[in-house]
Amino acid sequence: MLKTMHYHAHQDLREVHPEYSRILSAAVINRSFREKLLSDPALAIASGFNGESFDLTDSEKKELSALKGLTLSEFALQISRI
Repeated sequence: MLKTMHYHAHQDLREVHPEYSRILSAAVINRSFREKLLSDPALAIASGFNGESFDLTDSEKKELSALKGLTLSEFALQISRI
């Protein structure tokens, strides 16, 4: 069962907006960005990462900002459903 669930989550993430993938990649490689993303997604997105900004619409920013208090895995899964 877990393998099936993992497969579907992975399959969904491949279809996700490229900027969401960039955000998740930054969160994986940088603890500070990850903590900021999980506690205050709006601030993390507005701050960008490593001198680069994220190209998201206001609607996308709003949707991501609603994803608080999650683990990174849960955050990624929620992004895949946006």
